[in-house]
Amino acid sequence: DALFTGIFLQFFVLPFIGFAVVKILKMDSTVGLILLVVTSSPGGSYSNWWCSMFNADLALSVTMTAISTLLSAFMLPLNLLIYTTFTFDANVVKNLDWMSLFTAIAVIISAIASGLVASAKIQSFTFNTMANKLGNFSGLALVFFSIFVGVNSGSEENLQNEKQSLWSQPLNFYVGIASPCFLGLVASNI
Repeated sequence: DALFTGIFLQFFVLPFIGFAVVKILKMDSTVGLILLVVTSSPGGSYSNWWCSMFNADLALSVTMTAISTLLSAFMLPLNLLIYTTFTFDANVVKNLDWMSLFTAIAVIISAIASGLVASAKIQSFTFNTMANKLGNFSGLALVFFSIFVGVNSGSEENLQNEKQSLWSQPLNFYVGIASPCFLGLVASNI
């Protein structure tokens, strides 16, 4: 039951929430497309990292990540195609970099497969402990790297442009980014 609920929420409810937020707030194509990609993407390593850090059901999280990552090979592009078609003009949909999307999915599936093989072949408590510590460090490094790239992205000219600043966006930007998270929390507690 938990896996089917997770799959339903991951690939049907959350992408629809992202779509609704983009439409209601009339977000521009750049921010709206990013929000649609994020809400259509599988939970990934961040969820596993958070479960590990807070001693939640890590086995369920890892299983859900593996299943949703495999399903994302066709559900992510399908959701993006559906929701971008109903949200933006044909040029936005036409200019999506589908090859990069499929490459990223293939890399993630390969990483999961490698982790499963390593876990099955190496039966060592020491290895598991070291892999967990490396995973926690990598998770933190990824969070800080994402923040760094987000704050410092763009050319020097764009960095000096006030509209490029994360902290100077219009209110609908912040509402739009927070809404899927907030609505997901509300839905999970009903």
